[in-house]
Order: sequence, then structure tokens, then C-alpha cells
Amino acid sequence: MIQLKLLFPWTNPDLGKGRIFSHFTNAEGFTGITGIFGERLDVDQPVIVNTLTFGKGSNPFLAKEPGDIFITDLGSDATAGDLEQIGVFGEKQKFVIQFSEETALIDNKIRVKSVKMCHNLFKPSGSIYTIPPQTTFSNGKFLVMRVRP
Repeated sequence: MIQLKLLFPWTNPDLGKGRIFSHFTNAEGFTGITGIFGERLDVDQPVIVNTLTFGKGSNPFLAKEPGDIFITDLGSDATAGDLEQIGVFGEKQKFVIQFSEETALIDNKIRVKSVKMCHNLFKPSGSIYTIPPQTTFSNGKFLVMRVRP
């Protein structure tokens, strides 16, 4: 059973220690991963869920293994231009799913792999990472949100 917790927009939930990773996706991907119909969410309304179920990634760009799921250290406030620089375009910029490094590794035994590191000293985020296809997170808190109309 999916447990939802609606948050006030100004709430900053504790997702765990370490880096916060984001997976940007379209409405279909969001629904498949979270079980929530994303189009029903208001823009910038954060929701906490207790389970994420990723399928198989379809973007082979920079993938180390077939089906890898791309994640980044860019946050929910990333601009369309920021996302385009890492290969996320159009509808795939509408929704974000976030989790911490601690929640991935310690709580769920999921190792995040570095693919392309951002070396811009003035903007230290924008790196690309992956998690394996068919990954399920069932321990921890996960922030999910619609970020664009």
C-alpha cells in the first residue's frame, strides 16, 4: 500500500544524510514510479511517499549498463536550461523524485554510480549518476513533486 503525506509547500523534509539525488520524468514515468497520478498534483506541492519502484530506463545516453536509471544532484529548482545541459528535455522536466544518498545505500542497499561529474566551480551541481534498472526503494522517505505545469 502506498502511503502519502501531503506537505505544506514551505516544508523541508529530512530525506536523510548525504547528497540529495533527483530523478526527473514525465507524467507516465512519475505515475509508474510513485503510484501517484502526477497530473492531479499542483505545481510545487511536495508529497512524501514511502516506496519508489523504478522500471527500466530508456535513455542510453551515457548509460554504463542497459536500462540504467539516470539521476542528478540538481534540485527541484533546476531550470529548464540546467536540465537540458544534462540531457533532460520537454515533458521529462515536469516531475521530480528525490532521495538521499544515505537512504539509497544504507537503507535500501542501492549503490549510486557516478557517470559524469560537473567540474564548474561556480555551479557545483549538474552531475549525472545512475542506479540499476528495476530498483525498488522501500525504506525511507521520498519527496515527489510536480515542478512544471
